[in-house]
Amino acid sequence: MNPTTRVSGGLLLVLALTLHACISLRNGAYSSSPLFTPNYRQVAHYQALAREQDQSLGTCAETHTCDRAHYTRALLALYESQAIAAKHFQEVIDAAPKSHLAYSSQFWLKFLQNPPTFLNPQGSFAEATERLVRDLLELETSSAQVMLREVKARDKKLEELTTQLEALKRIDQEMKEMTRPVKPPLKPPQPADKGVQP
Repeated sequence: MNPTTRVSGGLLLVLALTLHACISLRNGAYSSSPLFTPNYRQVAHYQALAREQDQSLGTCAETHTCDRAHYTRALLALYESQAIAAKHFQEVIDAAPKSHLAYSSQFWLKFLQNPPTFLNPQGSFAEATERLVRDLLELETSSAQVMLREVKARDKKLEELTTQLEALKRIDQEMKEMTRPVKPPLKPPQPADKGVQP
């Protein structure tokens, strides 16, 4: 085999491997195992949070918060399945491609696609990473709870104001009905005969 054929074959192999890597990176061959393993106290809490996030994903389009809902759901999925997490991180990018959450999601997708080989599940780096994700989840869920309380308070106030407005409309209508002018008779009374004298 001559050197030119060997180089061409090597370049074709590199090109094929690069193309395969790009395709698998885009298609996402993500593991179905969790990235982090929650302790027994966190399991029920994270499952409840995941259900809440799944519900909020149904209404997030109305409030334009789908990127945040998918991001929080993706972080929760790191304790469930890397494939599910990747799906939600991709949804963040699709919903708001220029947001700071999209940049974070791109990082997580790359991280899940090619996790570092030195990431020992029992090591301090893995523990620090998991602790940061847990803290971020707490912040996300507490801010979501604050937003939910604010929305409920706003809706309650709006309902009260609507009720007051309806009551004022009824009062206004009643006042209009009470002050309607008395209509004069259609025909004026006939004058008495001038020819008749008492």
